[in-house]
Amino acid sequence: MLKRDIEVSIWIARSPEDIWEYFCDVSNETLWRYGVHLAEWISDPPHGVGSTGFHFVKSLGDYPWKVAEWEEQRIISWDVTDGRFEGFRAGYRITPEGAGSCVTIHVIVKPSALMRIMMFVMKWLFRRQLAGDLERLKAIMEA
Repeated sequence: MLKRDIEVSIWIARSPEDIWEYFCDVSNETLWRYGVHLAEWISDPPHGVGSTGFHFVKSLGDYPWKVAEWEEQRIISWDVTDGRFEGFRAGYRITPEGAGSCVTIHVIVKPSALMRIMMFVMKWLFRRQLAGDLERLKAIMEA
């Protein structure tokens, strides 16, 4: 099965624990992710693999998701469970690095023919948007 991975990283002068805590409050995504107008957990805490959530992204619509990977203070990724991007996987990886952390956003594209073509054309734009998201996250976390 063909998958096209997109990864964008940034170094942030904060501990993995601080960044993890910020990520675990998914409502914070409205502050740093472009176009995200609503982000919330649907399932009750404690959260981990199998927990569910929801995003509303301007111009793209509703994105319900389910946590697929959860490693405290290190990795969270989720599968989009409905909508246009059903089957996509996205998430964050936090790696301790010096006096801070390297934060990576990763996306695994659903391997349909239409999505392969779309991502071939739009991959650079998507990377640019994710890089801007990480710059906003860095500004918030280092303020």
